Amino acid sequence: MATLSGVGSSLQAAASADLSLGVKASDPSDLRLLPGGEVNADVLAHYSTALQFEASGKLRQALEHYLAVFKADSTNAELADHTASIALQFQGRPAALKILEDAVQASPNSPAPLLNLARFCSTYPPEDLFEKDERPVQAVTEALQRFPTHAEVYEGAALFYLTQNQREKAVEVMNQAARQPSRDPQFWLAAGRTAGRVWPLGQAEFQTEYRQRVAPFFENALKNVTKRDAEQVTLEVAQHCVLTNDLDRARQLCEKLTAEHDSLEARKLLYRLYGAAEQKDKALATLEAIVKQAPEDAEQRRLLAIEYDKLKQPEKAIPQLEAAIQNGGGEIGDYVKLGWQLYQTQQFESMVRLGQRSVRLFPDHPLVHYQLAIGHRSREDWAASVKHFAEAEQYAGSTQTELLDYLFYYQYGITLERLARFEDSSRMLEKSITLTPREESKAAANTMNFLGYMWLEQNTKLDKAGELITKANELLPETPAYIDSLGWFHYKKGNYPGALKELQRAEALLVPIAPEDAEILEHIGLTHQALGDKVKALDYLERANALNTPEPKAHKRIEDALKKLKSGGKTDTEKK
Repeated sequence: MATLSGVGSSLQAAASADLSLGVKASDPSDLRLLPGGEVNADVLAHYSTALQFEASGKLRQALEHYLAVFKADSTNAELADHTASIALQFQGRPAALKILEDAVQASPNSPAPLLNLARFCSTYPPEDLFEKDERPVQAVTEALQRFPTHAEVYEGAALFYLTQNQREKAVEVMNQAARQPSRDPQFWLAAGRTAGRVWPLGQAEFQTEYRQRVAPFFENALKNVTKRDAEQVTLEVAQHCVLTNDLDRARQLCEKLTAEHDSLEARKLLYRLYGAAEQKDKALATLEAIVKQAPEDAEQRRLLAIEYDKLKQPEKAIPQLEAAIQNGGGEIGDYVKLGWQLYQTQQFESMVRLGQRSVRLFPDHPLVHYQLAIGHRSREDWAASVKHFAEAEQYAGSTQTELLDYLFYYQYGITLERLARFEDSSRMLEKSITLTPREESKAAANTMNFLGYMWLEQNTKLDKAGELITKANELLPETPAYIDSLGWFHYKKGNYPGALKELQRAEALLVPIAPEDAEILEHIGLTHQALGDKVKALDYLERANALNTPEPKAHKRIEDALKKLKSGGKTDTEKK
C-alpha cells in the first residue's frame, strides 16, 4: 500500500482555544490555512479518498485520486510504483511507464525509482514480442553506476538478472558489491543476504564453493561493527551461520555475545546449538540462564520444564510449568503436563486443585476430566473420581477416542470396584481386557487377575473367574499374587488340597515377605482351617496379622478371623 512521506509536513496546528473564561470567539485568522495549507489539505483529501476507493475494490476511481497525489509529490517512489501498477490496468503500459519515469526525474538522489522502473519493465514487457525494451537494463546499469554504496541497488540488480536467467550478470553484480570500500556493517549484511540468493547454499553439491563466496560479506559486517550495533550485527551473522549449517562458527559468535553483551537472543540460539551438538549440560545451563534473565518468558519456562522432565526431575519442572501458566495464561498442554508432574511427586491435593481449574477452563476436553479423575482416585475420593471418569468417556467418545484405551478402562473399573459397583466395574474391566494389545501381556494379566479375584470375592461367576485367573498365570507365571488368586479359586470351589498347593507355591516366592503379602498368609491359614488343621491355621493368621497390612479392610478381616478362630467360632469365609 502506498504511503505519504512528504505531503502534509508543512501543516501547522492552530493554537488551542482558552476555555477557562468561557468559549472564546473564533479569530478569523484561525479559519484560514497557512501558506501551502490549502494544497496540502487537498492532497490529503485525495489520498484518503484513493484509499477508500481501493479498499472497496473501485480501482478506477482510486486511480484518479492517486494521480492527483502523485502530481503533488512525484518524489514518493512507493506511491509512484503503486499508482503505476493501477494505471497499467486502466490506462495501459505507456501511461504507467510515464509515471515511473517522472518519478526517476523527480528523485535524482535515490535509486528506488530506477529499481522500480527496471522491475516494472521486466515484469510487464511490451505486448509486441519483437519490441526490445532497453529501459530495464539501462535503469539497472544507471543505478549501479550512480549508487554503488546502496545495498538495495545490488539486491534489485541481482534479482533482476536472476529473473532474466542471466545468472552470470547477477554474479558480476555481487562481485562489484564485494569490491566496495563500505564501512557500514548494514551494507554488508544486506549484500550478504542477496549473495545468498545468487549463490544458494541449499544446493548441497555446491555448498562449500558457495559458502566461500557468501561468507566474506558477513565477515566484512563483523569487521566494521561499532559499539552501537555490535550486538545486532553479530547476532544476525550468527543466525546466517545457523542457516548455512556453519554451527561451530555460530556457537563461537553466540558465546561471544553472551559474554560481552549478555544477549538474551544469543542465549536462545546458543541453547539450540548446544542441543544440536549433544552438549546436554551446556544446553541445560544456558536455558536456566535464559529463564533467570527473562523470567516472564512463558515459552522458555516450558522448554526448561521439558528438559527437567527428560532428566526425571519433576520437582524442578513443576515451578517452571506453574510460572508458564501464570505468565502466559496457560495452554491446555501446560495444565496437563503440570498435572502429571504433580501426580509423579504425589502432590495429590495440588493435582486436584489444578484439575478443578482445568475443567473450568476446558470443560469439554476429556483429558482434563481424566486427569482430575486420577487425582481424586489418588486421594481415595472414589465418587468424585468416577464422576470425572464418566465425563472423560463422554467427551472423548466424539473428539478423542484414542484416550479410551485399555489403561483408561482399567482405572475406571478399579475405581468403580471401590464403590461396590461391581457390575459396572466388571463391564469396564472386560472392556479393558478386550482393548489390551497383544504385546501388553503384563497389563492384560493384571486386569484379568483383578477382575477374576473380584468375582471370587463376590462369590459370582466362579468358573469364569477361574478362566481369567488361569489365563493371567499363563501370561505371567511365577507371580505370587496371581498364584494366590488361583489358590483362592480352588478354595472357593471347595478344592482345599488344590488350594493349599497353589497357596504354598505362592508363599515360596515371597522373598522377602512384605506387609502387602499378608492376604496370601491369611488365605493359607483359612485353607488349613478348612482342612481341619487349626494349629497351622492359627500360626498363619497370627503371622498375617503381624505383617500389619496397609489395606484397612484386609487388616480388619484378618483380625476378625484370628479372634473367631481363637474363640472357637467360624470365620465369615467358613459360614459362606
